[in-house]
Amino acid sequence: MPVLRVSDLRRSLDWYTSVLGFVAGAEFAGDGGDANCFLTVGKIEVLLSTGSHLGAQPSFTGVLYFRVSGVEELWSRIAKRAEVVWPLGVQDYGTREFGIRDPDGYVLAFAEENPA
Repeated sequence: MPVLRVSDLRRSLDWYTSVLGFVAGAEFAGDGGDANCFLTVGKIEVLLSTGSHLGAQPSFTGVLYFRVSGVEELWSRIAKRAEVVWPLGVQDYGTREFGIRDPDGYVLAFAEENPA
């Protein structure tokens, strides 16, 4: 389960629920007064946190990959609602995938095995 440091929990919750279809659980305080919230969609779970123990600013130098089924439908639903890093396409390594950027700059990729 990825744990992501966010700069504005409300903004991130709104984006993950309205754009990606995640369901937010109850918000809860962590050590030091930070705010946290678990999000789920299907079998995917993410924790968003404003916790300073995760660093001063949201940052990550990689890509968070999520395996999904129905990647084409997901793409058609969110392509115009998110910053696209790379569009839906078949990769040389055999997945059909796309990448987007969340409000804090994290790159999220959604992929499924290409049936061809």
